[in-house]
Amino acid sequence: MKHFFTIILGIACAAVLFFGHSYWNKRIEAAPEKTSSLSNDKAATAQTIENEGSEEDIIVHTGNWPTTAVDRFKQTLNEKKPFKVLFVGSPAIGSNTAGTYPTVKEKLLETFGKKNIQVDHKTFHSTSTEVIKNNKQDEIAAAEADLIVLEPFILLNNGEVLLENTLKDLTKIMDDIKAANPDTTIILQPSFPLYKARIYPTQVAELKKYAAQNQIAYLDHWSAWPDPSTEAIKEYLTSDQSAPSDQGYQVWTDYLLHYLISE
Repeated sequence: MKHFFTIILGIACAAVLFFGHSYWNKRIEAAPEKTSSLSNDKAATAQTIENEGSEEDIIVHTGNWPTTAVDRFKQTLNEKKPFKVLFVGSPAIGSNTAGTYPTVKEKLLETFGKKNIQVDHKTFHSTSTEVIKNNKQDEIAAAEADLIVLEPFILLNNGEVLLENTLKDLTKIMDDIKAANPDTTIILQPSFPLYKARIYPTQVAELKKYAAQNQIAYLDHWSAWPDPSTEAIKEYLTSDQSAPSDQGYQVWTDYLLHYLISE
């Protein structure tokens, strides 16, 4: 009997060890799956937080924009649509390869992301009166831009179109654009300054006053240039004053970037 009970006890111990070993193996096999699931959940949560944070980080760069443009930008972000920025004016604002435009476009895309913003430009070597006569304002409106930075042909108008008519043309251009696209925000800016010009500075001053009276954002980049009545301005213009020099375009570009991309 003593031997019999010893055998039974041995069998029982072996059974306990076997089932205990099997139980722990199953727990160990299940652990990685559970850990992986938790890791995936944490990763998803982190990604959500990162995405939310990145959107806030993007919006903060609109700090200088008019409220209407900021609200529209938030709306396009929510709708997963690109916010359209359009630069309009005389050739002085630049082309795809020169002037203020290419650098400003590059920095805007870099800051806000290519999926969140589109940047384009339209230039016309025309007076404001010719722009309206040829219905170019309809072409501008057709771009359906959310934000337009408009240089209202004021330098090309100099000596060709009276200031009173320049402002009437500007009103007509903006009204037609807004009629087609009510959500469009327009910002005004002058062209580049000239050395010892007489009438032109007064025209630009009236444009600035017009913007203030009509509560339109105005990019006063002349404040960043040397005094146009001094010799210092010559370094910022080409010899014939037909365009800014590289140094002049740099000043103009820096001003635009400081406004459009708030730090």
